[in-house]
Amino acid sequence: MRKVKLGTIILRSVFFTCLSLLIALQCTAVQADTKTEADKIAAILDKECVNLKKDKLKDLLLTKFSSDLEKGLSPDLLKIMEGVVKRTDFDNISEDKTAELISLVYESFKKGAPLEYLDQLFDVAYAKTISVDNLTAAAKALKEFHNSDVPQDIAEEFVYHSLEDNWDPTAMPILTRGLIYGTDRGLTPQKVALIIMLDVRNGELKKKGADKLVLDGIKLVREKEPQNWKPMKPAEKEMAAKQDRMRKLEELRQMAEANKRQQEIDKKKAEEELRRMRAREADKARVAQQEQEAQRIEMMLRSYQQQILQYQTEQKNIDVGLSAYREQIEREKQQKDRDRELNRKKQLDDMGQNITTRGKSGQLDVTALYASVDRYMGVPYRYGGDSEAGIDCSAFTRRVYRVQNVELPRSSSEQSYVGFGVGEALMRPGDLVFFDASITGRISHVGVYIGSGVFAHASSSRGVTKSSIRERYYMQRFVKAKRIFNQ
Repeated sequence: MRKVKLGTIILRSVFFTCLSLLIALQCTAVQADTKTEADKIAAILDKECVNLKKDKLKDLLLTKFSSDLEKGLSPDLLKIMEGVVKRTDFDNISEDKTAELISLVYESFKKGAPLEYLDQLFDVAYAKTISVDNLTAAAKALKEFHNSDVPQDIAEEFVYHSLEDNWDPTAMPILTRGLIYGTDRGLTPQKVALIIMLDVRNGELKKKGADKLVLDGIKLVREKEPQNWKPMKPAEKEMAAKQDRMRKLEELRQMAEANKRQQEIDKKKAEEELRRMRAREADKARVAQQEQEAQRIEMMLRSYQQQILQYQTEQKNIDVGLSAYREQIEREKQQKDRDRELNRKKQLDDMGQNITTRGKSGQLDVTALYASVDRYMGVPYRYGGDSEAGIDCSAFTRRVYRVQNVELPRSSSEQSYVGFGVGEALMRPGDLVFFDASITGRISHVGVYIGSGVFAHASSSRGVTKSSIRERYYMQRFVKAKRIFNQ
């Protein structure tokens, strides 16, 4: 008996020892994996940090993304980390704010915000607390505006105000499409945008709701410029009708789905009642009554099943119709987008040709250049801003060159396509200098060279300022220089 007990004890001891070793090995493997993920963060910081304190930022990121470390950092998160750090280091943003911004951008991205447009917007959060939902809605709106005829500067102003004034993110799609619709109908985009922005700021959104606010705004602008109003073309009416039919089909599909679910619930309840009834012991006097009740419930079950099949067939037919409409609308939308992009490219080519002609025939007025730069020194940065109240980098260079009677394109990336290429060592005052401080690897910043290794630019964190292009973090981000006046 003692030998049996002793053997049992030994077996238990061996079992628990093996279990402990297995757990220890698994923990070691997890720790090793976690270390590998931490090394990926360290590699990004080693590459991108010049001003930021790497050790402090690494500790913050390891804490903030601890659950992601255990699962393994996704390529998207790593890309966002690298891009945000690249920008915040460029703009002298703190380690705490950098970690906060990475989380903000990543959470918005997971909610479906396009990374290309998040990349353009997230620096608005340098000086203001922005929610994930607001940033997501703003990025999606910016994408919609890009696929519309609303001018870029007005779209950016509109989106900036949505973040600045903390608009209801659920209303943002309606307000965005209202501005697009007013523009499509020939109304002045600036007036439609201004009316919507003022009404939201004055609390009309809460009083009226988004649909009524947009309709009232368009009606007001239409009354002021009736000569601009363009009725919908037959093709546009057809498209609107298709979209309306698609919405109605979607509502019917949802109704059929809801009905089917309710029938399935009712059927399940009836089946449970039938099981309970047949499980009960009954005296002979109640047998006939119970059997009659059972037959009634079975008839109900057959009816429920028939209705469920009917709703399934209805859903299938609706889905076929929806699919056909979606395909038609998507084809027409893609064609419209292609036409719009070709038109934008032509406009940019024409602008570039005009700038080249002006650059070959004219000369830079250096005195006017310096005076224009000095005029804007200290003006705060504002996304989409184009005034002395707030200005972004490409608007600043545009204003500097307007004094030279040259109209540059609106964005930094578009400005990089005009003028004459020049080597970094040969730069002279007036040359435009371009940098990549983005998540998506694009030109995202522009300044104007003023000589002696110094350039002026609208910094996201400091406003219009002068910086040395020889500083490491500017050298690391420098892409190219372009000259407007080739004399």
